[in-house]
Amino acid sequence: MKPKSVRKKKDPKDETALAHTMLDFVGDAVLATDTDANITYMNTAAETLTGFSRKEALGRPLEEVFRVIDVTTRVTRANLAQHVMEVGTPVELHSSVLLKASDDRELAIENAASPLRNAKAEITGAVVKFHDSRYSAETTARMAYRAQHDSLTGLLNRYAFEDRFKQAAALARRHEKKMVMLFIDLNNFKEVNDTLGHAAGDEILQALGPRLLGCVRATDHVCRHGGDEFVVLLSDLAEHEQAFAVVEKVRESAAELLREQGHWATLTVSVGISLFPNDGETLEALLPHADAAMYRVKTEAKRGLPGLKR
Repeated sequence: MKPKSVRKKKDPKDETALAHTMLDFVGDAVLATDTDANITYMNTAAETLTGFSRKEALGRPLEEVFRVIDVTTRVTRANLAQHVMEVGTPVELHSSVLLKASDDRELAIENAASPLRNAKAEITGAVVKFHDSRYSAETTARMAYRAQHDSLTGLLNRYAFEDRFKQAAALARRHEKKMVMLFIDLNNFKEVNDTLGHAAGDEILQALGPRLLGCVRATDHVCRHGGDEFVVLLSDLAEHEQAFAVVEKVRESAAELLREQGHWATLTVSVGISLFPNDGETLEALLPHADAAMYRVKTEAKRGLPGLKR
């Protein structure tokens, strides 16, 4: 009979060493304390942010290394480790605090803490984690921007444009204002893509985006609707006729851009419009109307009868 294999018992020291090694690779700074709130562990990120080395920090009271003040009052915050050990529950991630590093520089951080417990659920210390909130804010802002803007042109995407339309429409109803929607399409764009390649097509769209923004006010909205199609919402108008000057600016600016590059010279733009509230009061009503008007302009341009349609 084969003897049963004996599973080797894990050495707690090995497990602790492994955990510490893993914590050195996480983005957050991590500090651990004993029940007296003296530091028992510090990872590499915590060394970087506090300015204290692990050797300097171990055994010292938390408040000597993790020196935190309120961003508004500049009053020293209570010892976070002691607090969570007293209440017995974690403190969720929050900001509005400054960390004073060893060289007295101040760093905006977000921090959180939780009591540490053993197998018997007895509190044995606390763990504090924190990170530079600037990176968090920058990442959040970048993600928010990408969620609302077209990656190629930087213009609003369709989802963000829909939100802007709803806001503008609500204001137009409240103040009895008018709005005009422009549907803009590049003529012969497929031919340029086919002959010069998609990189050239992308270059055209990227160059056209800022031109369109330059034709409108800060209160107006420009969206890349898809492919070579753009939609512009002219809001807060006293009269619909105010839009005609913008349409001409769009045509002239696009023509000037396309003339600057010889291989783009075959391109022109067609613009169709729809009127709020005359042609509808929702995006679902106005977009198809402006799109159909644009195709009528495109068709007449091919027949040598350029004009503005609605």
